Amino acid sequence: MNKKKIKKDKKEKFKSKEEKIIEINVAKDKLQNLGLSTEIEGISEFYEICNDYINKNFPWSGEIKLNGTKRILQAILPNKKINKVSVNLKYDENI
Repeated sequence: MNKKKIKKDKKEKFKSKEEKIIEINVAKDKLQNLGLSTEIEGISEFYEICNDYINKNFPWSGEIKLNGTKRILQAILPNKKINKVSVNLKYDENI
């Protein structure tokens, strides 16, 4: 393989901005269907992280406490095409 083809293959391994927008919109829709709006502090923080993920290419994984809902939002926002965006709500009665 020549160098040009190797570089092209590496570019194709990462998600495009459009692919990220589609995956994030699906996750946001599911959160809204569960009644979690941006009025909740943790959700608005998650949306800001999503915007950084889309616009600045920052992958992110972590947890955000959703105060008053007894839930922790666990999310993985990967840049590679192989991995999908993952958002989970974990129950925690101490929150």
